[in-house]
Amino acid sequence: MARGNRVLVQLECKDCKERNYHTNKNKRTTPDKLEFSKYCPRCRKHTSHKETK
Repeated sequence: MARGNRVLVQLECKDCKERNYHTNKNKRTTPDKLEFSKYCPRCRKHTSHKETK
């Protein structure tokens, strides 16, 4: 559940396009899309995960 300026976002693997993780972020302080290096169970390695809607 998001409160105030915080919204729930999903993180999608750039290689296989699977949505593996979700997190929340503050839209006011971070207007651009988040990008993290996370483990993808489908690719079975660490890949770049980018924010989706």
